[in-house]
Amino acid sequence: MPDHGPGRYVEYRHPIRVGPGAIDDLDHVNNAIYLMWMQEAVNAYWRKTAPPEQVAHRHDVVYHRPAVLHDLIVAVVRVIGHQGCRAHFETRFERNGEDVAIVESTLVCIDRGSRQLVRIRPDLAQHFYLRDTEATTASGAMR
Repeated sequence: MPDHGPGRYVEYRHPIRVGPGAIDDLDHVNNAIYLMWMQEAVNAYWRKTAPPEQVAHRHDVVYHRPAVLHDLIVAVVRVIGHQGCRAHFETRFERNGEDVAIVESTLVCIDRGSRQLVRIRPDLAQHFYLRDTEATTASGAMR
């Protein structure tokens, strides 16, 4: 896996408005909703970058503070590494610049036709990393 250093990955920002269906009986966003949002945001990033292979998921979620009705949450998705057929993502759910929840995910590329694992090729992986010119302009937006 190429080492591009911390903060060298392209971010994909996916805005989400918290609606009534996301709120549980404790009046904040239900844990299962974060997983749904994360999958939606990561899949949108993947579709923007990758060929139409399928992916399988594994997720680890850390909650920092509740999100409530009508909050504007932004899912910030970035690849934090890749090797072979696996890509490791971090999805940060932010509200006004503060972390609400963080999900670490591993996606495994699977060919739609053969149902076999597919290695992440360099032509795909190049989209995960900032180019030197982007790093200077995006450095303020990177974590």
